Amino acid sequence: MAKQNIHKLALNYFIKHQKELCKKYKGKELLMRGAKVIDAYDTFHEAAAAGRKLFGSGNFSVQECIPGDDAYTVDIQPLVFA
Repeated sequence: MAKQNIHKLALNYFIKHQKELCKKYKGKELLMRGAKVIDAYDTFHEAAAAGRKLFGSGNFSVQECIPGDDAYTVDIQPLVFA
């Protein structure tokens, strides 16, 4: 599975199944590989450590399982120097 695709697949899967995933895993950190939830953890660090052990760095995604688009959107503000 190509690295650039596993992250996109994971995000798309999460968005599509967010409601059902939140019913089961709300507040957990999901260890995902492609369009598959591998396991759920209490913290990002636990999920990331398990992902590195199982798949190696960069070969998995960790997704915070919370409702709403805040789970998968980022607001980036430009830095302004005076």
